[in-house]
Amino acid sequence: MIQKGSVLPTGDNSGVLKTRVFHVYKGSKGRIGLVGDFFKVSAREVLPENPIAKKSKHKAIVIRTKYKNIRKDGSFIFFDKNILILLKKRLTPKSTLLRGSITKNIRRKKFLSSFTKII
Repeated sequence: MIQKGSVLPTGDNSGVLKTRVFHVYKGSKGRIGLVGDFFKVSAREVLPENPIAKKSKHKAIVIRTKYKNIRKDGSFIFFDKNILILLKKRLTPKSTLLRGSITKNIRRKKFLSSFTKII
């Protein structure tokens, strides 16, 4: 469960190492976000000589959470870290590389086709 003020790492090669959440779009009661929810974040740690500036604002989507994601068949899945991806527009990521696994909730054809490589 992710809320305002959470510091999260990114799971892509955009050059941003850590971000801070300052707005949750359509979360649980508008406060808590889960897998697949959109956030407004600010870049807190970036790589040197990166085109993305520190303290810049971006939209992001969460692809992995520590909180259990319960499926319809009764099984659940959870990960060891909370990870998000920075977006240009609604479902267009800023990066070309995605590190790690992704849940079925996010496996949209348009979203995954925009990555050139998934590790």
